[in-house]
Amino acid sequence: MSQFLRTSVVLSALALSAFAQDWYHEREERFRGDQWRPHLFTHVRSDLEHVWSGRASDKERTRLNKTKEELTKMQADLDQGRWDNGILNDVIDSVRKSANDDRLPPRDRDVLADDVNRLKEFQDQHNQRH
Repeated sequence: MSQFLRTSVVLSALALSAFAQDWYHEREERFRGDQWRPHLFTHVRSDLEHVWSGRASDKERTRLNKTKEELTKMQADLDQGRWDNGILNDVIDSVRKSANDDRLPPRDRDVLADDVNRLKEFQDQHNQRH
């Protein structure tokens, strides 16, 4: 029976590892080309949810919930042709804080640092046009 349990644990760990690898691969595909731009805020929200899933403390969860609400608002505003630089600055600061959090694995911090760069680039391009 204990051999069966050990085998089950090993197989479960391998399955979880494969799932995580699939998510990173899927994310890379999402950001290939420029098709991600109209959906940037939705993609960043998805990254935050994935990276912090089951890891955030209560205080962290409160900050992340506010950031996810702001990302949802920014996406809805963008879809309607509206823009709020102040909210975007708050989002960038929050995502940057997560990207610098040592409790996260390096690969997840890299994902969030990439999100910060994309948000800043998006903001800079938008501000140059207006």
